[in-house]
Amino acid sequence: MNASTGPKSYNIYYDNTGGYVRMDWSGYATQDEFREGTEYMLKVLVENNATKVLADLTNMVLIGKDDQNYVQYNFVPRAKERGFQVIALVKPTNYFNAIAIESMSSRIKDLRVQMRVFDDLPTAQTWLKSIDV
Repeated sequence: MNASTGPKSYNIYYDNTGGYVRMDWSGYATQDEFREGTEYMLKVLVENNATKVLADLTNMVLIGKDDQNYVQYNFVPRAKERGFQVIALVKPTNYFNAIAIESMSSRIKDLRVQMRVFDDLPTAQTWLKSIDV
């Protein structure tokens, strides 16, 4: 694995064994940290000619409404142009963030990104590895 650590709220790297970009989020990410993390994810995706992402949101506290809109209207369309096609999300334990993720995931599916939300990491990994793109 090629690991690269960002601010305390995220760790993003390319997982050679899975063939996807991995994002591990924890705690509360400020708007700047969240956007920096998503942009770094895109950089790693492009550098590795990857199409798939695994986002472990188990310990993430909250994605604000502005950041949800940023993902849907700004980030995902640009990422799709750069090869992003599939994402597996591991559901956060924080109730309000889980609701935000469910809402955001239904809107992102409308952008024709293949996405599923999982209760645990192993199931998400298995699904993501099974997807051919």
